[in-house]
Amino acid sequence: MLFLRRIFPIFDWLSVYRRADFAADSMAGLIVLFITVPQVIAYAFLAGLPPEAGLYAAILALVCYAVFGSSRTLAVGPTAIIAMMTLEATSEFASPGTEFYAEMAMKLGLVTGLVLLLLRVINFGAVISFLSHAVVSGFITAAAILIIANQLPAMLGVSSPAGTDVLAVLNHVVKEIGDLNLVSLAVGLGSLVLIWFCRSYLAGWLSSRGLSEVWVGALTKSGPMYAVIIAVAVVFFGSLGENLPIVGYIPTDLPVLRFSGISLTEIQMLLPSALLIAMVVFMESTSIGATVASKRREKIEPNQELISLGLANVGASIVGGFPVAGSFARTVINFHAGAVSQLASLITAALLIVTLVWLAGFFHYLPKSVLAAIIVISAMQLLDWHGIKKIFAFSRTDAVTFSVTFLAVLSLGVETGILTGISISFVLLIRSSSKPHIAVVGRWQGTEHFRNILRHEVEVFEKVLAVRIDESLYFVNTRYIERFILNKVADSPDLEHILLICTATNFIDTSGLEMLELLSENLEEVGVTLHLAEVKGLVMDKLKQTEFYSRMKGEIFFTTDIAMKSLLDRND
Repeated sequence: MLFLRRIFPIFDWLSVYRRADFAADSMAGLIVLFITVPQVIAYAFLAGLPPEAGLYAAILALVCYAVFGSSRTLAVGPTAIIAMMTLEATSEFASPGTEFYAEMAMKLGLVTGLVLLLLRVINFGAVISFLSHAVVSGFITAAAILIIANQLPAMLGVSSPAGTDVLAVLNHVVKEIGDLNLVSLAVGLGSLVLIWFCRSYLAGWLSSRGLSEVWVGALTKSGPMYAVIIAVAVVFFGSLGENLPIVGYIPTDLPVLRFSGISLTEIQMLLPSALLIAMVVFMESTSIGATVASKRREKIEPNQELISLGLANVGASIVGGFPVAGSFARTVINFHAGAVSQLASLITAALLIVTLVWLAGFFHYLPKSVLAAIIVISAMQLLDWHGIKKIFAFSRTDAVTFSVTFLAVLSLGVETGILTGISISFVLLIRSSSKPHIAVVGRWQGTEHFRNILRHEVEVFEKVLAVRIDESLYFVNTRYIERFILNKVADSPDLEHILLICTATNFIDTSGLEMLELLSENLEEVGVTLHLAEVKGLVMDKLKQTEFYSRMKGEIFFTTDIAMKSLLDRND
């Protein structure tokens, strides 16, 4: 049974499931449905796909994650960021709206799922570490702006441009402004105002009427559904279907296997985009899942998430969907609505099937400008101005990384922008590591503690120089460290001992070892002995296997205090 729980976490919560939990999960599943339907249709529209692609993707993603996912409340399905990345990646091979485009988007989801599963096989859950906070923030901010810009044509009722970058969209809008559809614009702006009002002011009004917090949260977050219902009613009863772009026909078929095979050449073409999408899917989903799980003292398993998200993407793709991830908005609603387990997601999936079969015709008259409004509101929530301000106030390096990533995504595209951001973060990391912080330390007022002589009034000694290196010793910084120490020796004619304090040294590579050997030899020639102190166990184990350890004239001390007492006693 333990083996089954590891592979299928659904057995973990089913074994302790109570009858009373069903009512909570049922209510949460119903409430989440209200925001899921308009969102997934809108995100399919954003991805350049027909509305049923969003519904199909959501159904299979919810089912697959419910069985294999380690989070009990994460709601998986189409999201704005992943839809935007799908649009950009798939547009390289086909024009949005074509059958071949839909097929390539489906295959992109499949390859994304396979990449996630492969990352689990090689235990590479730490792939997310390649995306620093500054890179992620710059990418999300720029992607939000791209998403908003790409919805302008739909809001105005004009044709969509061929490109997805901001300048291309704005130039296209300017050229097409003569064909402005005032009805489409009015419906879109009205939907924006309605959704904004629900998010900003409806909660206070409902709370004053004595509604529970769960219902207040559900009703205020369901603004997209209100906009859909009102807009469809206006278009239908006002006979406006011919006056503005609408969704049109949505098949009422249940999701069926649509996968027709994929060639090795197609995998090779899609793999770079799929890898980047997989990284963002994993980052987006695990951060949301971990945040919500911590509120109930639960936890998620990153490696299990790779499996569940991989299978969710595979499942969504083989029925005609596109890449999926954990949704922040739907997960928060699921959590606050009282979901106890992933049964809530299974109920949402079942209700999506009912909606698809019985209510698909209702969405025929849904204006595309309403979908654009839903997408714009979702994208605006991605703009974290407070977080951006913190980045620029706290770290110049992160500010540069954010700026480069932001500008690269806007000017070069999502994929190239992410790669540029990752590259610049590595370059800045190496640059920072090449000049590590090195402190000359002295004894603090007769204690066993040693502090930086530039920050504290400490006792120093002419014969012994204690140097703390706040970095590991490896190829990018060995020359800087060696030069620093030799310069100190040149400035101190009475110096007899150099003590390297290695509290922050987590590893020493071959270049670092060679530097220590040459430094020790050079110091001996001028009558100075090199010593080490506070070397970590793993580093010490490696050093003991080297010739440097067996030949060194100096000693390796357990603490800085012991080293200083020993070395000073020799000079008395």
